[in-house]
Amino acid sequence: MRLAFAITLLVTPVLAAAGDGLRLNEIQAIGSHNSYHLAPPAGLLETLKTFNKDAAAWNYSHPPLAAQLDAGLRQFELDVFADTEGGLFASPLGLKLASLRGAKLPPFDPRGDLRKPGFKVLHVPDIDCWSSVPTLKAALAEMRAWSDKHPRHLPLMILVECKDRPHPPLPTKPETFSRERLLELEQEILSVIPATRILRPDDVRGEAATLREAVLKNGWPALDSLRGKFLFCLDNTDAIRSRYLEGNPALEGRLLFASAPDAAHPAAGWFKRNDPVRGHAEIAALVKAGFLVRTRADTRQPDPEMKEKAFTSGAQWISTDHFAGPDPVAFEGGKTFRLNPLGTDPIKPPAALVE
Repeated sequence: MRLAFAITLLVTPVLAAAGDGLRLNEIQAIGSHNSYHLAPPAGLLETLKTFNKDAAAWNYSHPPLAAQLDAGLRQFELDVFADTEGGLFASPLGLKLASLRGAKLPPFDPRGDLRKPGFKVLHVPDIDCWSSVPTLKAALAEMRAWSDKHPRHLPLMILVECKDRPHPPLPTKPETFSRERLLELEQEILSVIPATRILRPDDVRGEAATLREAVLKNGWPALDSLRGKFLFCLDNTDAIRSRYLEGNPALEGRLLFASAPDAAHPAAGWFKRNDPVRGHAEIAALVKAGFLVRTRADTRQPDPEMKEKAFTSGAQWISTDHFAGPDPVAFEGGKTFRLNPLGTDPIKPPAALVE
């Protein structure tokens, strides 16, 4: 509560002027967590359970990204690993162990995508490495193809977690996400999604000295100006974030929004706040101030309290592992996006939310 109160004192609420139309921060949308994830084959999963008590939690598969888009999801999460030489993730230890136990497994990487250089999309090397889109280019290409067919869609937020932490005793050692690798990541994104289709920090910052100043004084772009576009957000809040902010503390010239260390930081614009129960007051204060927030509606299992807090917090993007099934995480009437209960200017007529 003290932190939320401090944020409220620190900033002035941003409201779009009457007639400007709905702004990006004035909606809420449902997204998926580990959007690419496929369950390991049964034979591998049984092998993994003998070594890792948490392996059962990996027994879930999400539909293809295009199918998630068709279902109305507008926020996605990709775990990304660098692989400059190619082949780093092509021969997982888990498959070898499962084969030694006599497990019958389907072909892994039958098209050889993992043997080529480029950024890869997977959860945990060696053990939980099945993905509907094994490369970043494949993931972005699938979403862009869908976007091309639905040019009036609400903007898609892509949460990118750069992973480089090893998991001993697993043998695969991920490449470090150096500053050079991070800039290469930007270029790989731009090789699939052109800059004209991406909302960048500089697009919001404009002539302001910092991104924070622009958000608090001018607010976010009108939603209609962002239809058919993407924005990319860096999930990391560790040394990787620090490297990404080196030399450009207000994200000058950068492609991804970063979850700022605090609301006073020059890069403050978007925040990752995964716990809407403990962080409910802080999230609400950030949203009322005019910032963007992503939170979660659950972790491994459906969580009614967490979902309710996520919805009422005003966070613009709410990720879930449970967007399908008999009791999906959705707003009233089964909708996957709605007007934000905290961030909508009450003097403006609400715009129709389609796509």
